[in-house]
Amino acid sequence: MSNGERTGWRDLALSERHRLWGFNCPSVDLDFLLVEYNLGKPVAIIEYKEDRARMPNTLHPTYRAITELANMADLPFLIAFYSNVDWWFRIYPVNADAARYYREGQVMSEREFVESLYHLRGLCIEQNVLAHLKRIKPISGIRTGGRV
Repeated sequence: MSNGERTGWRDLALSERHRLWGFNCPSVDLDFLLVEYNLGKPVAIIEYKEDRARMPNTLHPTYRAITELANMADLPFLIAFYSNVDWWFRIYPVNADAARYYREGQVMSEREFVESLYHLRGLCIEQNVLAHLKRIKPISGIRTGGRV
């Protein structure tokens, strides 16, 4: 059975009820899984994690299931750790599609990351959007996602 509700962010009643459905009906709560899309067409699956979160085991059945979905849809699947203070990102591609766009542990400023999201959509980013994006990257050696 799954672990108990830890954060209180989700519907506790559903979380408790789901545990009654048995061992062979597993599920997992992800930090912040988003489908990035353009004009109703998905372009990437991204699991966003706060920069102090631990790096998940991408060989766990949960991540294997999401990877399988992404692969079937020919979508990049990546984990993006982020700083909600300086708004930088550290990227971990999970499947081969994501590895075509991002390097393992690649650090990107908010501007660079958002530009990459526009690139995935085949779009150019507008100057008025760029004007609001930070160009900060973390100082070398700062820990994030359980890695340096």
